[in-house]
Amino acid sequence: MAQEASVRLHGIEIGTLGTDDKGGLRFRYSPDHIHRSATAQTVTPQLSLRLPVPTQAVENHWFDDAECGPFFAGLLPDNKLTRRKLALVLSKDHDIAADDEFAMLFALGKDCAGAVSIAPVGTAETPEDTTHPEYRILDEAELARHIRDLPARPLFVDAQGEVRISLAGVHDKAVVIRTGEKIALPHGNTPSSHILKTDIQGLPESIRVEHYCLEIAREIGLPCPRSHILQAEDQIFMLVARYDRTLRERSGQRYLTRLHQEDFCQALGYFPHQKYERDGGPNWKKMFAALDFSLDPARDKLLLLRYAIFQYLVGNPDAHAKNYSLIWQAGGVRLAPLYDLNNAAAFRNFYKEQRILLAMSIGGERNPKLLGREHWESFASDINISPKLVIDELATLSKLTEKAATKLRQATRGTIADTSLLDLALEDIKSRCQNH
Repeated sequence: MAQEASVRLHGIEIGTLGTDDKGGLRFRYSPDHIHRSATAQTVTPQLSLRLPVPTQAVENHWFDDAECGPFFAGLLPDNKLTRRKLALVLSKDHDIAADDEFAMLFALGKDCAGAVSIAPVGTAETPEDTTHPEYRILDEAELARHIRDLPARPLFVDAQGEVRISLAGVHDKAVVIRTGEKIALPHGNTPSSHILKTDIQGLPESIRVEHYCLEIAREIGLPCPRSHILQAEDQIFMLVARYDRTLRERSGQRYLTRLHQEDFCQALGYFPHQKYERDGGPNWKKMFAALDFSLDPARDKLLLLRYAIFQYLVGNPDAHAKNYSLIWQAGGVRLAPLYDLNNAAAFRNFYKEQRILLAMSIGGERNPKLLGREHWESFASDINISPKLVIDELATLSKLTEKAATKLRQATRGTIADTSLLDLALEDIKSRCQNH
């Protein structure tokens, strides 16, 4: 049976999400939004680079599942087990199947990545600049209990529908609001301000390694969200500021609002299961080409080059296409800050054998130990950037990254962010940096 829901950007309806007779997703822009876009009365004209707003002549155009599915599927958790757990919690009142993406989006789409939200058809619009924040502050015991329950209740999801949020990814996480030193759960249309993350199951202290890598990126001047390692009772967790949120001011009052964003799988039309290049997903050439649509292509391509080099230097094998994003601004997109960083070598003692390969090849090579100058020059040709610039950036970032990694390792000793895994990470990072 066909179903429909209202799709909104910044609280304003822009179109309808529905299902076809086979259960696949379909989406169309509303006539009002098409008119607003044609007359430049909207800040964010379209959901995705892959979903352009049609002209008035074809205003009833439906994008089919192959066209819109990658964007909407990309709003949900990637992990199938997480989806099954969510379905069990959400099915208290209504049966929801883990593979029913429409039902999942309808249940969880109140606060997605970026500025998109899913609401019942016919409900009142809620523009963000007119809403008052609604949230419930958690005391330390409540917060600790929520964190303990994350494996069974992903995203802190509430079966009563009070907390409705969705995040992509495969690890345990939830969205919260940080108000002063307190952690709160957002309600209603209130945007969350931070992502709360716990250790990857089977890899204790992984959030400390992630925090360390984020700090290195910040230290060398790469844009990335600020993170903190915190504790509630016996629960250690990481808070990461959302880069798709910003503070605005109106009538002397400051309020948090959403920035629309999409990851590169969404922007290039790949489903979440295709996020790795080896699974048919995007490669560096396609990602750099997407930046031709940037408001500043030269600046963003140089920044993406630095991201690619840094991911190699820091030893992150999981830098797939869903771990890079675009932020929508008036008239176009910009490259988003770095996020979801890590170092694989820090966890080598947790595996009998660890074979580290890059998520996206550099000049056709995925083994970081085999990368040579010829691969970087081939990479430069793929992305249409001067080989000299690539080699110079590699040398510069190598020096900066080694210095920052050494400095920050010393700074973390004896703090809540400390772990012996950082010594392994530092050793690995230095070994690569010193080769350039």
